[in-house]
Amino acid sequence: MWGARRLMTNSGRLRGWVFATVLLWMAIANIYVLWESRTAMAKGYFDFANFYTAGALVDRGLGAEIYDHEAQWKVQQEFASEVKIRLGPMRYLRPPFEALLFAVFAMWPYPKALLLWTIFKLALLAAIPFVVIRGRPWRESFPIWLIPVLVLGTIPGFMDVLLGQDAVLIAFLFAVVFWQLDVGRDWVAGIVLGLALCKFQLALPFVLAVAVAGRRRVLPGFAISAFALTVVSFFVVGWKGLVNYPAYLLALNQSAGVGIAPQLQMTLRGLLTFIVGRLPYPGRIHWVLAPIALAAIVYAGLIWRKAGSGFLAEGFGLAALVGIVTSYYAYSYDLLLLIVPLIAMRTRPDDAPRADRATRLLERVGLFFVLFTPTFWFVNYLHDQCLMTLPLLALIAALVRRLHAGGRVSEAGHTLVRDCVQ
Repeated sequence: MWGARRLMTNSGRLRGWVFATVLLWMAIANIYVLWESRTAMAKGYFDFANFYTAGALVDRGLGAEIYDHEAQWKVQQEFASEVKIRLGPMRYLRPPFEALLFAVFAMWPYPKALLLWTIFKLALLAAIPFVVIRGRPWRESFPIWLIPVLVLGTIPGFMDVLLGQDAVLIAFLFAVVFWQLDVGRDWVAGIVLGLALCKFQLALPFVLAVAVAGRRRVLPGFAISAFALTVVSFFVVGWKGLVNYPAYLLALNQSAGVGIAPQLQMTLRGLLTFIVGRLPYPGRIHWVLAPIALAAIVYAGLIWRKAGSGFLAEGFGLAALVGIVTSYYAYSYDLLLLIVPLIAMRTRPDDAPRADRATRLLERVGLFFVLFTPTFWFVNYLHDQCLMTLPLLALIAALVRRLHAGGRVSEAGHTLVRDCVQ
């Protein structure tokens, strides 16, 4: 038995190092691509251009114009005039309050601001593992400090850095939320989760699932944070800009050529659009997906609640995945949220229930297609990134199975305690 256990341990270490080596080589390849793309990035070809534009308008006292087409175009012509692929401005989509963060970076010229933004995100990325683990034993064979480098070997990390997106910031906030839930400070978790409303399409489903799971104390903190950010947004864009923001987003969704086509998103909406046809605004699909999304979120919370607090990592991961898949908008970089539950599940205690073979198979297949960079380039070549929703559904199924098994263990434990008391 001792020899078999040692063999399994050595086999696990070997798999860990093989996994790390593959990701490391993909990270090296991605870093090379980033280096080769540095000129295009500095010229304003990618997404950071719209963040910088909003920040620049706030710096100039023109916060009320951060959603104005002409004001955006005028600012972008100052630093991105050499961009040849756009006939209009890259639009700012985030809520007004996040523009205050980018106003800090807009104090520098665009290339330097992008560099500082990238350094800031890499620092947050490096901090995430230590926020999640906090001294608990790390069970992989490779060291924990290697995780941020390995993340760059995955498409979510690579695309976030290349495009200058804010997904690392959201992942860091979710890491803090996990930490606060883990130590029982649910109201603080709610406050931090409110800060993630800069991507409200991910934060709102998640907070609903957490509340259904029995952690209802997140709601007061979330409401306080949301109210405070609404007040901040009012001072940034004024009452008119705040009221018109939903209509602004809806108008962009109905416009062609702004880069928010459903089939480019890793969501059920994108997958269903792929199946029924490539429509610029598939309005009927929304009526089909809305009740499905709500049911999925509630179901995720219920089975998380049934499994109990000992399955925080699995419940957290399921709520995050369901939030992504049922979201109206979710792109490859949004999958960075998965780093939180993946790290947390690698620090489970030794006596935690083991997953069965089918569950482990679903996890491995799902993670392989999500993390293996060539898979994304293939679906990107097809212009059908929505196909990546399929491995996400496999991961959801695996987490559901884990939580169902945990629920059965919890019920058995409660039954045993009740019998002993009687």
